[in-house]
Amino acid sequence: MLLIAPVTARSGSVAADTASAPSLTISQLKITSSNGQFITLYNSTNTTLDMSRYQLEYFNNYDLGKATSRRLIALSGSLPPHGYYMVNDSSLLLCYQLTVNSISLGLSSTAGLVEVLAFNQTSPGGSVTPVLQDYVGWSKTITAGAQTLPSNTNAFLQRQPLDVHNNPAINAPGAGSWQTVQPDATNACNLVAGSGTPSTVPTGLSLLLPATEPPAIMLALSDDTSTTVATAVLPAADIGLMAPQLTELLPNPDGTGNDASDEYIELYNPNGSVFDLTGFGLQSGITSLHRYTFPTGTSLPPHGFVVYSSATTGLSLSNTSGQVALLDPFGNRLSVSEVYASAKDGQTWSLANGKWYWTTTPTPGAANVIKQPPSTKKTSATSAKAAAGKTAAGKTKTAKAGTAAKPSAFTAANTDSASLVPIHSGVLALVVGLALLYGAYEYRTDLANRVFQLRRYLDTRRAGRQ
Repeated sequence: MLLIAPVTARSGSVAADTASAPSLTISQLKITSSNGQFITLYNSTNTTLDMSRYQLEYFNNYDLGKATSRRLIALSGSLPPHGYYMVNDSSLLLCYQLTVNSISLGLSSTAGLVEVLAFNQTSPGGSVTPVLQDYVGWSKTITAGAQTLPSNTNAFLQRQPLDVHNNPAINAPGAGSWQTVQPDATNACNLVAGSGTPSTVPTGLSLLLPATEPPAIMLALSDDTSTTVATAVLPAADIGLMAPQLTELLPNPDGTGNDASDEYIELYNPNGSVFDLTGFGLQSGITSLHRYTFPTGTSLPPHGFVVYSSATTGLSLSNTSGQVALLDPFGNRLSVSEVYASAKDGQTWSLANGKWYWTTTPTPGAANVIKQPPSTKKTSATSAKAAAGKTAAGKTKTAKAGTAAKPSAFTAANTDSASLVPIHSGVLALVVGLALLYGAYEYRTDLANRVFQLRRYLDTRRAGRQ
């Protein structure tokens, strides 16, 4: 079902571009907040798009006459020809070349509408007129004028039909239908139709790249005024392949390890064929970024783990707080590690089941083994506290109703009551007596003066009475 064009409800503030096909369209939509939300956009042109000239406009109802809130979501970066741009609010499994913009979305799972707007300035200092590129509305229930959201938290909506390269074939804003899809249980980078798990993957539902190579992007070197230029090209052998993944980092080598040479970053090739890393790069750091570009001829073997040491890359991984990203030749992030805090000696920051963990078992060049450091909690002290708590609880039960039982001093002092030995009263009296005698000896002069003053005071009072 298609939406009624929303521009009529906006008093003509957004113009629909009906003269030609939109340059930026919506290809995927996931609203279920429990497993993250995302919106995937597709560049249907043969040129690179400046994403700062586009915005997403969100309404909390597909019927703009009933919408009570509106939000503009700014975009940034550049999008290569026939490339994909995902706006997401959680971690992702990246299965193809993708520009990712992670922001907080907060889209309503009841009803809503998203529009893609292009802002084209007519003249320097002139007015800016937003042009509607595409839109889609949704509803939690079957409603005329909106797409029905899938109930499965792993499922999402994908634009249909697709062209021969699995790209959404859209001829006008809002055109085309939508289909419910979800990741295949046997291969998360393939999709199956519907909310269930069909035995076969329908034709045209692959998450692979289009089978055409985008034109090269010529970039002028900022530090060279000569005619030399740098060319960013996606290797032809990588077209249609899944992106490599960062899987393991060693920021703090143990023992005789040298940070300048023995730190390493591990990549995994999820494909059944060689992946050409020519022009791809590794980026380390959070506030101060450092980059290493793979030279021509660098490759990853099929389903292989490859380690790149700091001696090769020249990248230094911080021991206190750091992050690593894999970049494509255009500078887009393909795979990003989670930010780590304090790096322990000899432990690696490793990926397993979509999450990052510290492990005491480094596995350079092999599948990760997550063996986490032992807990620092003392079980004996914990058991003693638990036993003391039970004893105190038992005594509390004997208190009268409505009367709060006083806490035990021994329990509050975090002391094991079983280790206390009762003191004999005679020994206690002897200790007190010795303490008093020692005090009298130390302060004998002061005591003598006090006695002398008392005697003079008494003599004076007697003389006064006489």
